[in-house]
Amino acid sequence: MDALMLSLLGWINLNTEYDMRVDLPNIVMTEKANLCQQYGIDKAGTCQATNLKAFYNRGLTIYLHADFDASNTQDQSRLLHELVHYIQWHNGTNVGECWGNLESEAYNLQDDWREEQSLSRHTDPFRLLMMQAACEDV
Repeated sequence: MDALMLSLLGWINLNTEYDMRVDLPNIVMTEKANLCQQYGIDKAGTCQATNLKAFYNRGLTIYLHADFDASNTQDQSRLLHELVHYIQWHNGTNVGECWGNLESEAYNLQDDWREEQSLSRHTDPFRLLMMQAACEDV
């Protein structure tokens, strides 16, 4: 897993201007119910309705769904997305920045990486627009 993270962090380094001098995050593989609980979703029905597969907890831990397969490029793209949030946090980008802009950047980078891997873009452009629009009044 460390080799995969280093590879993805190298890609982020080449495609952003972030300071990449950070320790590798902890990775926790867990079942969906615990993933939801750690994320802050307590209701079982709400948890089942989400497509939550991974998230970063604004510390040193990235949580991944127990089915994560490090050799699967779809799963790798999810890890890259969470690594972007990890780097944003450690660069202080999150301070004073609207969540929608941070999320939009992570999705755009994830989709750029996906295209380089011959995968289709994952994020609906309208969703990105709505995330960014929510930040205009902040």
